Amino acid sequence: MKEKKKNRIGRELITMLLLMFSIIVLLLFLGSFLTHNREVDELMLSRTETLSTTTAALLDGDYLQKLRNAVASSEYQELREKAEKEDDPAALEDYLKEHDLYAGYVHYTDLLATLQKESKIKYLYVQDLASGDAMYLLDPSETILSLGQREKSAEGLDDLTENERIEATVTNSEYGWLCTCAEPVMAADGTSPAVVGVDMDMNDVMSRRFRFAATMILQSLIVLIFMAFAGTFYIRKKVADPLSNLASEASSFGAENQDSEETRSLSEQVVEVPPRRRDDEITDLYQDIQKMQLGIIRYMNNLTAATEEKERLGTELNIANRIQASMLPNTFPAFPERDEFDVYALMKPAKSVAGDFYDFFLIDQDHLGVVMADVSGKGIPASLFMMMAKIIISNFAQLGVKPHQVLEMANDRICMNNDEDMFVTVWFGIITISTGHVIASNAGHEYPVLQNKDGVYELFHDKHGFVLGGMDGVRYKDYEFDLNKGKTLFLYTDGVPEATTAQNEQFGPVRMVEALNKMPDADPKELVHHMLRTVDDFDGDVPQFDDITMLAIRYNGPLEKDPDTEMEILADNLADKKID
Repeated sequence: MKEKKKNRIGRELITMLLLMFSIIVLLLFLGSFLTHNREVDELMLSRTETLSTTTAALLDGDYLQKLRNAVASSEYQELREKAEKEDDPAALEDYLKEHDLYAGYVHYTDLLATLQKESKIKYLYVQDLASGDAMYLLDPSETILSLGQREKSAEGLDDLTENERIEATVTNSEYGWLCTCAEPVMAADGTSPAVVGVDMDMNDVMSRRFRFAATMILQSLIVLIFMAFAGTFYIRKKVADPLSNLASEASSFGAENQDSEETRSLSEQVVEVPPRRRDDEITDLYQDIQKMQLGIIRYMNNLTAATEEKERLGTELNIANRIQASMLPNTFPAFPERDEFDVYALMKPAKSVAGDFYDFFLIDQDHLGVVMADVSGKGIPASLFMMMAKIIISNFAQLGVKPHQVLEMANDRICMNNDEDMFVTVWFGIITISTGHVIASNAGHEYPVLQNKDGVYELFHDKHGFVLGGMDGVRYKDYEFDLNKGKTLFLYTDGVPEATTAQNEQFGPVRMVEALNKMPDADPKELVHHMLRTVDDFDGDVPQFDDITMLAIRYNGPLEKDPDTEMEILADNLADKKID
């Protein structure tokens, strides 16, 4: 007998309910907590602003202006420093008496002390903030030795150029939680010689606030625990146990279906599910499970057939990939007996088969044909079109005519049976091996990259003709350039510059040329593989969107002249009417 399934669904339902309840409790708690905090803070801010405004109204701005000017003098500052060192407040008192300021100092200090005590203000002081730092004028909590003392202004106040009103704020500093506000004291001339600072103690408020939060959290936990026990019992009785029985029967169906033979009928594979007496959703589920079994059996049979077909197609695609690869030159060095040039190429398909192709072949002993092409589209149609185009171009190139004639004849032949309206971009060039002279024609393909005599790779902006297969009767033009000794020609398809990152940024021709110039002395194989690594590093884990095909050919220069070889080349050229 099979072991009964555990009540996973019961735990999941309880977890979901507890999570929902926790979110509701949390939102209610946060709402009440934040509302309470806001109301308390607004009350404290309002009270602090009122006290600072009231205190500023009780002070004489003209007196504070005289007091500030007196204590800001260098004479007083020297006297204060000496008195502070000698702990001699009498010297400062005498100074204030000489300037007829002492009586006012005592009067306003006593007034501030009374206000501080009656209003339960933690710190009450008068300062001048206009000089970039804070200079104390009146402070009932300090002795007269603090009069004129300077200290660094609080952060954000050190750039003040006049005594302005500072809005009430709640801060947490080395002095604890404070509600702070400053109100300017106005003199008769409209200036403000000082501000009255009021700091209200909020440590007790914050402590009660945190205790309130802890109490709310504890109460919520108690309610959640109760809900967990009650919900677990109810859901297990009403939902989890019936579904567990159903799951047990379904598991037996799965096991028997896997062991069934193909000759067994569908009706014989269906597992009978015991009905329930209650009329509810679970009863409906019991009744529908048999229909589901029948659908699963049919689906599995179809899936098996589809999987077999997919495996067959995969095998055929692998064979097509090998056939396609075998049609391209893939043995390197390609011409081990020829020292005048080195050539290397590779193709990295985006899918199982590609639409790009490259080719190089000796037209005669002194002429090398080079092809780089990109068929529109991807996959099997592009690969079939690619093989056809490669054979056509190669056959016409062997006739020994000029590149533009090869493209014209190939275009006309492709257009004859192009019902699918596919096309191919082609760069075709013929290199005279003895001189490095190149004659080429471009049918809508990417610009080649040529290494100049200084060893710098540059895009060669040749003239583009129309693509092959797009329209019959198109005429193409040749252009010419020379490969310098020891320099390289680099050809590619648009899969290189159009490689794209996850942020939709393309590799581009500028990065491509920069990558080539990082290895100006590399041989063709090193150069091509360096470029492939650079592109792969650029696009990262993004799936390859287009085929990537590259070819590099370095011209090493002609061999030492051999009369017999020269006569052989000349004879071949005259006999076959080869290119100059």
